[in-house]
Amino acid sequence: MKRLGLLSAIVLSASIFFVSCGNDTAKEEVKEEIKKEEVAPVAEEPETEVKEEALSTVDLTKGEEIYKKSCFACHDGAVAGAAKLDNKERWEISAAKGFETLNSNAIIGFTGDYGTMPAKGGIASITDEDIVNAVAFMINKAGVIAE
Repeated sequence: MKRLGLLSAIVLSASIFFVSCGNDTAKEEVKEEIKKEEVAPVAEEPETEVKEEALSTVDLTKGEEIYKKSCFACHDGAVAGAAKLDNKERWEISAAKGFETLNSNAIIGFTGDYGTMPAKGGIASITDEDIVNAVAFMINKAGVIAE
């Protein structure tokens, strides 16, 4: 990021130097470019919703199987702050972080405002793919993502 700022400063300085030798129209163009950079800084937009495209590679049927074998133990009764399967509002809050973040939190574990999600639900034998399928199933079942 610092390199980009330094590079921009060098290019801007060189442009101003060369333009100062030129005509007034060129000077105005450089001034406009400077204003654009000051007004609209480059920033990454946060992912605010789970995209349906992210779910195109998941297996919701397999996700339901994993849920019924493991995830239900916490998510049916909101154990340790887990979002209940039918709590759309809570799943929308989680989904706003993005599908990749949800998966990462479920795989490596997470402690947040509502409680704790142990890594892979505390069952090390579950594969990452199984977790991704289960997360997709849960947000879908909560009504956050349509099938």
